[in-house]
This record gives sequence, C-alpha cells and structure tokens, in this order.
Amino acid sequence: MKKYILPVILLLSLLAGCEKEIYIDYRTVEPLYVIEGRISNEGTEVLVTLTKDMDDGSDPTPQSDATVTLISGDGEIYPLDYAVDGYYRAADLTGTVGQTYTLQVEAGGNMFTSTSEMHGQAQIGSLHFQWLKALGEKVLFLVFVLEDIPDQENYYHYKVYRNGENYRWYVMNDRGNDGKPISVNVFCMTEQMAKDDKEDDREHILYEGDEISIELQTIDKRTYDYLYSVGLSESAASNPIDNFTGGCLGYFAAFSTFRTGTVFSYADIRE
Repeated sequence: MKKYILPVILLLSLLAGCEKEIYIDYRTVEPLYVIEGRISNEGTEVLVTLTKDMDDGSDPTPQSDATVTLISGDGEIYPLDYAVDGYYRAADLTGTVGQTYTLQVEAGGNMFTSTSEMHGQAQIGSLHFQWLKALGEKVLFLVFVLEDIPDQENYYHYKVYRNGENYRWYVMNDRGNDGKPISVNVFCMTEQMAKDDKEDDREHILYEGDEISIELQTIDKRTYDYLYSVGLSESAASNPIDNFTGGCLGYFAAFSTFRTGTVFSYADIRE
C-alpha cells in the first residue's frame, strides 16, 4: 500500500500560508560567513558569502578569496576553484554512494568544517495534479509517488520549481514505511485563490502552461536535521542548528538527486 504524506503544519496553514522556498533569514549582529555546499551525482558547488549588520538589509556579500577543499572518506583531496559570485565549483567531481565527505573552507583567518554521507538515489514514479477537500476549501495539490529505497532508514528533501523559480520545499523521512511507495501531497493553491487571482497570491497560483519540475534529494540524517531546523527557525525567529564547526552559518550536504517534471494544465487535474 502507498503511504500518503501531508505535513500537519502545512494542512493547518493552507488558508494562511504554505511551504516556502529555502530562504534562510540568518539573524545575527556581527557579520558572519555563510557557507552552502553540495556534492551530488550531478557535480560539486560551494557558495561562500558574508552577512551584513542587522541594520543593513542588503544581500550577503560573495567572497572570492576563500580556500575551499573537499576531502573524501578514502583520503582523496579536491581543491575547488573560484567561479563567480561567491561560487566555488568542480562540475566534473561527482559524489560516490557510501562515501563520507568533509568540506573545509578557510576564510578570513578562520577554518570551517562540515561532513556529510552520500546515500543512494531514490526515484519519483509518477506525478499529477488533484483537487482535494481540506478545511472546507477545494485545494489543488501536486501529488507525486516517491519510490522509497528499501532496507535502510532514508531521509529526503524535495524542491519544487515553477518556471525555473523556487516554489515549494520540504524534508521528510520514511519512518514506518520502509521500501513502500510514498504518495506526497504538495499544496499549491485553493480554487478561490485561482478565481480571485489577487496579486498577493500570485506566488502560489499556477497558470496554464507553467513548467513544474521536482528535484528529489536523498540526504543523510545530519542534513535532514539541519533543514528541518530551518523550517522551525522561520516561525521561532532564530537561526537553524549548527552544521559547521568554526562559527559560520549554512550547511554542507552530500546527496543523490533525481529530477522529473510536467506542464500544468487545468484539463489534466484529477478530481
């Protein structure tokens, strides 16, 4: 049997809000380094920036003078070259399932370190749009079936994009559902939102012909705990838990990615 997943927090907030893209509003007084690194089956990329004072509302400043190094569990050392806008990349360096990777970033006389283990690739078996009733409203969901990897504890991070822009994200695990298909319901909009077409709701409303894509990441527990804390920090007005040693913000994740997508059409919505 399939297990249907709908986050409780999301269900309770359908009319007031929804899942947001990953935007980490780091709250700090003194400027701090922010590192966001990833190695996957698609490549390796690390973003290094520096926050501004709380009174400065501008975006963090990209850093071009950091020394960024990735170390595999078997001792291989991979320096990452600076690309542009704070990004350090190694497009031809892909992760190996089962390896634990260590990211070291030296910047401003500080050394920041984080580790992550790469897990195998899960897949999405199917996806469709469906109208469902929730809290008295007719609500549109994007429904996809996650084919869980059997015989191990799995953690997942999915990101939904609309026309290439961040639309929704969430983290989940397969607790109590090992190896079984998991049907995931992603809130999109209410029918009333679509009819009213208010400007304030347009970040949620789907329009005919919108290109929808999903990136499914199989992550380790350490990454899951961090991203889960990001969601909690949005409502608690606090920073997420530490993922790096050395006193910086951000996180490093090794993961396997699966991508799929569709084009939104009202004619294809299931009732």
